Amino acid sequence: MILHNNLPLIMIVAFLLLTLVIGIYYSRKVNTFREYAIGNKQFATATLVATTLATIYGGAGLLRTVEQVYVQGLFWVLIISFYPIYYWLLAPLMLRMGLFMQHLSVAESIGSIYGKGPRLVAALASTIACIIIIAMQIIAITRAIEMCINLDNSGNAKIMQITLTVTATCILIFYSMLGGIRSVTFTDVLQFLIFTTVIPCTTWFILKATNQPMIVGASSLYQEPKFQLDSCLTTNKLLALVSLFLARLTCVYMPTNIQRIYMAFNPIQARNLLIHTGTFMLIINVCIVLIGLSLFVKAPTLSALQIWPYIFESMPTIFKGFMAISLLAMAMSTADSYLNVCSVIVSHDIIGSIQTSKVLTDKYKLVLARLTALTMGICAMLLAFHKKDLIELMMSSMHFYAPTVIAPFFLALYGFRGSSYTALIGMLTGLSAMLVWNHWVAPMTGIDGTFLCMLANGLAMLMAHYLLPQPTGTGWFPTDKFYTQKQ
Repeated sequence: MILHNNLPLIMIVAFLLLTLVIGIYYSRKVNTFREYAIGNKQFATATLVATTLATIYGGAGLLRTVEQVYVQGLFWVLIISFYPIYYWLLAPLMLRMGLFMQHLSVAESIGSIYGKGPRLVAALASTIACIIIIAMQIIAITRAIEMCINLDNSGNAKIMQITLTVTATCILIFYSMLGGIRSVTFTDVLQFLIFTTVIPCTTWFILKATNQPMIVGASSLYQEPKFQLDSCLTTNKLLALVSLFLARLTCVYMPTNIQRIYMAFNPIQARNLLIHTGTFMLIINVCIVLIGLSLFVKAPTLSALQIWPYIFESMPTIFKGFMAISLLAMAMSTADSYLNVCSVIVSHDIIGSIQTSKVLTDKYKLVLARLTALTMGICAMLLAFHKKDLIELMMSSMHFYAPTVIAPFFLALYGFRGSSYTALIGMLTGLSAMLVWNHWVAPMTGIDGTFLCMLANGLAMLMAHYLLPQPTGTGWFPTDKFYTQKQ
């Protein structure tokens, strides 16, 4: 009986140990900074797809998506349905990446076009976004452990929850710090296999628990106002839907996705990576949406905070353990990827932009990256214990990164070569517009301004380029030879 009650806890500990062993095993022979950052560029496409999906689907994302589908209905279902489209739309752009495929980060790519100042700004914005997203995953780890082992409010229970959370975080920090992207990639594959097995099983379990045919369940959903199409056709809802669609479109260029693209052998493999990623996202999203919809059919009166505790309470003990492991796998696979990117950006781009006296040796950068992974992991852990709102944290990460970084990078893909002050004007405009929007416009309209502020960045860059004196060698340049030959 004692073993049965503690089975989920035993499963969590076993999963953490297995992850640690795999992470340490694949950390061997990582002796150069390039191997630490993007590996040897000999990864199979299937491996890249698995690690990309494992990074995209964080534990915080699963918790948030099921809750929002249940609470907001069709509005959030439509938002989720757009996600695969982003990757299919932007896949052809990968053929333009030939100039950047040997880079280690998006900040380095921006620096190669616009200079050290924009590179530093892009690196700082990327680092802040990465720390916020790591904190979100630590929150997901905490919630998974709390719901799995039925913690009460006693002091011993809280100590156990904090201990397990800190242990899981320290494990992902350790193997990310030790083996870099190689350890991250192969632990991501394990974690991807776990959650892509558990999520469909959870979907089936909750569908079965409704005790209704799917047609009857769909009919009952249609009778609810928030699941009717009319609920999304109001002016405010349409504007909010379009703004979120455009904002999430920019997330394809998050630092971890750019890193996965740079891990590809060439632009063709990078294009295939996005196409396959979008296809598998469609399947996974259907399963996640069905969890939220089926749960609403079964128990339509829950509050957002009651949703996941209800799911765990209705599961058999062993399945509760698998669900907790799935949430941990999703959270850790996202957190370790962002932690690795963060360590590379700090040691390669921030220090590389500031330092001018001599070039950092490869060995020194590798040590610095590992120390950075440790430091940033601790910072994210402290943030996670301070902030708990996943939606607020998600929007904050987008608001720091997208209005600052995406427009200069996107223009560079299309052949724009601007000066440093042109890029800095655009970045300052985008970030200032985001601050103004969040302070004055968003509270009145409820509309996210990420895409519009990113657009303001790009327009400010173009206006500065054409209205201000520019040095020679700037302007629009033809595409690289690889893209021309492919066309």
